[in-house]
Amino acid sequence: MTDKPLLSVRNLSVGFPAGKGHVLAVNDVSFDIRPGELVGVVGESGSGKSVTALAVMGLLPPTAMLSGQLLFEGRDMLGLSRGQLRQLRGRQLGMIFQEPMTSLNPVFTVGDQISEAVRALGGVSRKQAADRAVELLDQVGIPSPRRRLEDYPHQMSGGMRQRVMIAIALAGSPRLLIADEPTTALDVTIQAQLLDLLNGLRERLGTAILLISHNMGVMAEVADRVVVMYASRVVEEADIFQLFDTPQHPYSEGLLGSTPDMAGTARRLITIPGAMPSPGALPPGCLFAPRCPKVVDACTKAQPPLIDLSGGQKAACIRAPKREAGVPA
Repeated sequence: MTDKPLLSVRNLSVGFPAGKGHVLAVNDVSFDIRPGELVGVVGESGSGKSVTALAVMGLLPPTAMLSGQLLFEGRDMLGLSRGQLRQLRGRQLGMIFQEPMTSLNPVFTVGDQISEAVRALGGVSRKQAADRAVELLDQVGIPSPRRRLEDYPHQMSGGMRQRVMIAIALAGSPRLLIADEPTTALDVTIQAQLLDLLNGLRERLGTAILLISHNMGVMAEVADRVVVMYASRVVEEADIFQLFDTPQHPYSEGLLGSTPDMAGTARRLITIPGAMPSPGALPPGCLFAPRCPKVVDACTKAQPPLIDLSGGQKAACIRAPKREAGVPA
């Protein structure tokens, strides 16, 4: 793994029309992904995770207002035309969408849908596309892949449909794969199999992965680094071991405290009181302050910046333990 980022998100903001202005769904978000790295983005629904992913893929509606930079191998994708973005999607960027039953077409076989993705890249015949579809199904661990080409989505289990979605995303051998909640609604056994599959793909193919989830347990299984988002902003970024051992933001602590311990240790789960604020009615100061157990008066005065602490860990909290202790960055 090289230190040079494959993708650099720099001060990305995404707004959508609301009334006479725009409401920010993503606000000043920055992070990097290196080749072969698996970076997790975690947070509750409405935190801006999926909008960030759609911005990277260039799939936001024309009415969206974007600012900042999305640097893929040093090239700013925000300055590209729709045609140039289409050339990147599939070949350099792939995406696994959240719900395969709504992403796969129910009236076409999975073989037709994978072959269509292969042929969209150009330069292959129907037979070559079908052969590539068999290869992709085998790559994602579907048994008897040639026979399964004739199946329709409803004839497959949820885990198998998700594997088909991964096969479609891999059709052009992309360098960056974005997985948006790929384990949602799957039982824990199938979830573990899919996470192993994603981990194996990046180790075998060198594919970088941006994994979006609300589940800290999923991050613990596969992520190298985690970006924690809350109400459109990044509130913490850390190596997976740092995050679990020494979380620096109360929201990260809340997410970890509400995650069951799979080792079987008996403990009461922590709940985060309240709810995510509406994008159009954000509180003053720290956005997490109304729900924070460690809030002080200064928290409501200004939004704390995301600052470097130590060992690459960052947090947007004036009461971060390392910050209060004066640990040098």
